[in-house]
Amino acid sequence: MKDSIIIELLQNTAILLAFAMVYENFWIKDDNYKSIGKKILIGLILSGICVVLMFTPWTWAPGIVFDTRSVMISISGLFFGPIPTVITMFITSMVRLIIGGDGQWMGIAVIISSGIIGLLWRRFRPDWKSKKSYLELLVMGILVHITMSLCTFLLPPDKILPTLRTIALPLVFIYSPATMLLGIIMLRQYKNTQNRLAQSKLDESERRFTQVLESGNIVSLLLNNDGCIKYCNHYLLQITGYVQNEVLEKNWFELFIPKNIKDEVYQVFSDSMISKSIVKNYENVILTKSGEELQISWHNTIFHSDSNDVTGVACVGVNNTKRKSYEIKLEEKNEEYKQINIKLIEAKEKAEESERLKTAFLANMSHEIRTPMNGILGFTELLNKPDLSDEEQKEFISIIEESGRRMLNTINDIIDISKIESGLIGLNNLETNINQQVELVYIFFKPEAESKGLNFSFKNSLPVEKANIKTDKEKTQKILINLVKNAIKFCDEGSIEFGYEIKGNDLEFFVKDTGIGIPNDRQAAIFERFIQADISDSRAFQGSGLGLAITKSYVEMLDGKIWVESEEGKGSVFYFTIPYNPELKVNNTSIKIGTNYKNENLINKLKIIIADDDEISAMLIEIELEKYSKTIIKVRTGAEVVEICRNNPDIDLILMDIRMPTMDGYEATRQIRQFNKNIIIIAQTAYGLLGDREKALESGCNDYISKPILKDKLIELIHFYFNI
Repeated sequence: MKDSIIIELLQNTAILLAFAMVYENFWIKDDNYKSIGKKILIGLILSGICVVLMFTPWTWAPGIVFDTRSVMISISGLFFGPIPTVITMFITSMVRLIIGGDGQWMGIAVIISSGIIGLLWRRFRPDWKSKKSYLELLVMGILVHITMSLCTFLLPPDKILPTLRTIALPLVFIYSPATMLLGIIMLRQYKNTQNRLAQSKLDESERRFTQVLESGNIVSLLLNNDGCIKYCNHYLLQITGYVQNEVLEKNWFELFIPKNIKDEVYQVFSDSMISKSIVKNYENVILTKSGEELQISWHNTIFHSDSNDVTGVACVGVNNTKRKSYEIKLEEKNEEYKQINIKLIEAKEKAEESERLKTAFLANMSHEIRTPMNGILGFTELLNKPDLSDEEQKEFISIIEESGRRMLNTINDIIDISKIESGLIGLNNLETNINQQVELVYIFFKPEAESKGLNFSFKNSLPVEKANIKTDKEKTQKILINLVKNAIKFCDEGSIEFGYEIKGNDLEFFVKDTGIGIPNDRQAAIFERFIQADISDSRAFQGSGLGLAITKSYVEMLDGKIWVESEEGKGSVFYFTIPYNPELKVNNTSIKIGTNYKNENLINKLKIIIADDDEISAMLIEIELEKYSKTIIKVRTGAEVVEICRNNPDIDLILMDIRMPTMDGYEATRQIRQFNKNIIIIAQTAYGLLGDREKALESGCNDYISKPILKDKLIELIHFYFNI
């Protein structure tokens, strides 16, 4: 029996060598060995080899056999991994179960434990190949076969000790070294295969590199230590327009480098030859045969002889000409986009600020409309009380009148800013006496200023004969009114002075006050829409926040500019300019300060038509004109106006409502002008957003007044047209 063990062990060795051949030829050579299908196939092959091992054992006693399956399965776990090893463990365990005998459970335990040890070694000792691999394999083999010896306790009790005595020496001196030797064989196969693969890849890499140098879009160049060209590839010739015999043995720096950088580039090359260490990454311009510039980025390597002398330089370059061009364009685009982004951010911030301000504006408008409306409705209701004294009635009427003016100012501001934003306001440059305008503003605001105890004055710098200029009278007056009104509003004591001076070709107006002043950080913002100088001041809410924005727009429409100089707590000076365009016509009239317009000759003399489809509006106008009229005719449609005028040529004045049924005021005026050129027609309307004034004048009206009609304004117009 002992003689047969040698033969059987030799048979087992041959089978294990076959196992190693499977590893070399079917596992590590195949790039697809990691696929699931390949792993299952290898598992089946290993199972077959292991079964063959089991049928070439050496027999200790009937039913108790031994072979080298422990060696193979442990090495399988180490080299082939989980899937092939588990398949092998399962199939060989089933076969051993079928074989049966007293040693079947020991055999199955050896199969499972050997595979598990191999797999665990692979998992927890991943670097075993690169360290002391021989020792690692020997230790693993000893561990596997110590475990195998422990598996003998699964034999019948009477066979445990005899079996241990028999297999102890083979386990130590044959099985464990056999495990190490089989592992060494397979490790060398693995390394040899890896080396062959690496060599193959290196050969392929060299082949591809040669192809790249010769046929790719990369410049390849060899220079000797004098800078002469020893080799260049086809791509260099292609992009520069040379042929090979025009380049080889020529000096690279003389042939290809522009004169303005030749010394600099050659110095880099020369220093590298001396120091034996060249600048690896360098970029410079080279010239084509036609003189065109190409931008090349180089990677350089120095060649040394065996004695470490410099023999030349290998240069590999990338043509970056198009990329540089793209970079320049991209940089320009980036700068353009950066500016766009800055503008977008600014626009976003302005939009957010505008939204915030508009929200505040709407709240302010609600306050500005509801507050005076509350005063009007509330005190109107109080007037109905029967026990009111004369003083109380006068006080209530005064409050109602003041509330009405306040609401009218707010509505006028909204209308004006809407017209400005819609582009509906144009210039109406006519002869205007600037001294009269200043005096009118003074007369208008003098009572209010004096009621606050302010010293109120004005300054006209031009003599009467030079005060006629060509400008838009209404806009100039509106600018002055807004600035003076603001000054009075924010000035509780001291003085207010306004007027103008000649500055070159401009009239420079000023409105100076000793009021609360404007903080430095708010002075630029106050001319924006919906912004007030000091929103924390209670008086700032008593207004639309549009006055200065309207003023600025009007000044700019008149080709002027506006600015403010102010110190917080000490007062402000608002300045604005308009062109000084003097008219040759001399108007010697001036306004007498403190006098009222009166012409007793007009009392009960005028024959007037009031054309208005609103009965209340017509009634109000009738009351206000009662003392000037001998006859008042009220009509509701434009057609009626035309008919009455045709039948009554002695009509003196028509107050023409623009919006009437059947025929509007524009058309009625045009038809009247066809047969009566002299009658005075004053347009009146409650619509203020559609350029009604300009349309009214174009249709033939003499003048225009907007609702609500102010008595003083209406009387002023009547005196103007009938004060002969």
